[in-house]
Amino acid sequence: MKRTVLLLSVLLAVGAAAAQSPDAPFTDATNTFRQARDGQESRIEPAIAAFEALARAEPAQPLYAAYLGSAITLKAREAWMPWSKMKYSEQGLDHIDRALGTLKPEHDKQSMRGVPVGLETRFVAASTFVKLPDGIFHRRAAGLKLLDQVQRHPAFAAAPESFRSAVTKTAAEATAK
Repeated sequence: MKRTVLLLSVLLAVGAAAAQSPDAPFTDATNTFRQARDGQESRIEPAIAAFEALARAEPAQPLYAAYLGSAITLKAREAWMPWSKMKYSEQGLDHIDRALGTLKPEHDKQSMRGVPVGLETRFVAASTFVKLPDGIFHRRAAGLKLLDQVQRHPAFAAAPESFRSAVTKTAAEATAK
């Protein structure tokens, strides 16, 4: 009886591990990032750590670098000293610029959670750019252009509704300013 219970426990654990999506670490990291972005300051460092780990494991993945950069810019939002705000903003923008610079056509065919990597990378960059003070960083126009590119991309219509609505909401808020 004990052997049967043990075997069943092992099979359930193996089945649960196999059933876990390969995107699960990315999904967990983006959930932490969203909490940080939505104002939970205590979630900024965990978001940075999660995307640093993902980027180290897969350095050629521009989406991880874009999220890492965006998470670092969140530190600027919470920093008190102006030089710290500048430092974190610039560090984050460097990561985002590298991510955008490494985008290739194949990233529009590769997807994570049903969203093409190229589209989400551009969206993460755009949503970060439009939130930064334009008088200092001069990224608003680039952010609006990226949002337009994402919305006009042929794969946008087939992306999950949650992604499309996030892009549409960000674009509406950015153009309303």
